Amino acid sequence: MIAPKEISTMKTRLLTLALLLVVPSALAHGTLAAFFGGQIAESGDYRAEFAVRDGAIRVWVRDHDDKPVKASGKATLLLGGQKLELPLNAQGDGLAAEAPVKSRDKLAAVVGLQVEGKPLSVRFMQAELTLPAALSPQADSGRKLFEAVCAACHGAALRGSDSGPPLLHPFYAQGSAHGDDIILAAMNSGAKAHMWKFGDMPKPEGLKPGQDRDVLAYIRAMQAANGLGSAPAAAPGGDPHAGHKH
Repeated sequence: MIAPKEISTMKTRLLTLALLLVVPSALAHGTLAAFFGGQIAESGDYRAEFAVRDGAIRVWVRDHDDKPVKASGKATLLLGGQKLELPLNAQGDGLAAEAPVKSRDKLAAVVGLQVEGKPLSVRFMQAELTLPAALSPQADSGRKLFEAVCAACHGAALRGSDSGPPLLHPFYAQGSAHGDDIILAAMNSGAKAHMWKFGDMPKPEGLKPGQDRDVLAYIRAMQAANGLGSAPAAAPGGDPHAGHKH
């Protein structure tokens, strides 16, 4: 007789396998996929993806078949009461501009582009990152490990980088196809790329046995503070749903 816990694990792995098989097909048929962990806006024949990195912004333009399209233009950022006009320069399959921004910042952006001789204007908003009001001892230990081992790829704010996807994303929330066992497996063995355009995830270096669960506790706490599911119990006296802006 199979134990309930084993049944749950099998269901999670089957859901993940289904995602691995379905996502590439869906992308090929032009769903609104954020290949680089950014936000998507669609206008006319095109869709634009916008992402904030520490010290820069990124923009990618694709057609309805999700093929990259060359573009030029500028971005106007409203950040901390200031208005910044930033020319966008070609970088790889997209555009980029250096900017005094952090991925944790609250900002609004208007991106004005010329695409195949046509004007394209799209708007994006990013909320300020919310930190948990309190972390359990396990999650606080996980925070230190995350900053040392994981932040280089997933970003100090868990919003992704040029090397890895955001973890503050519905794909990784509790209750998604990427359950705890999938995230733990990625930390222990790495993972094959199947949704993003960052390539395969190598096995992280620097985590000792058992520390993966500390990192997971921190990820779940950050997700909960930013409206993605619930977190493990907070430190004594702490409200697991309270948060503060930083």
